[in-house]
Amino acid sequence: MALTNEQKLEHQRKFAAATNAGQPDITMSMCVEGALVWHNFDDKSVPYASTGKTLTRMHQAIPNLRWETRAVAATSTGWMWQAAIRGTAPGGEICAHSVMIVTLNDEGLITQLDEYIDPSQLSALRG
Repeated sequence: MALTNEQKLEHQRKFAAATNAGQPDITMSMCVEGALVWHNFDDKSVPYASTGKTLTRMHQAIPNLRWETRAVAATSTGWMWQAAIRGTAPGGEICAHSVMIVTLNDEGLITQLDEYIDPSQLSALRG
């Protein structure tokens, strides 16, 4: 049975809360095994499981890391989240604009996450 828009938006709220809290175990539990993340900057798909390590490293490097929501919308296949990634990195303040477009299956699990971001906006992470 197809998910309702409210179920999709509740999924996004849980995902956003876990992302902001640096809890990749929760975000990974919201995915099917083998879920993929596609990046606009290199046109490559990587296993979602590898992004949990990135999230953990970012939270370790930036104690005040946060995703400030600009817009959220349910889509026909899941949800979209536009956010500004902010925090004080070793090399200074960051403000990276991000959009995630998520595809959910009928059980409410992520099968695909398309991430649009300019990695140069995260250059302060490198100090």
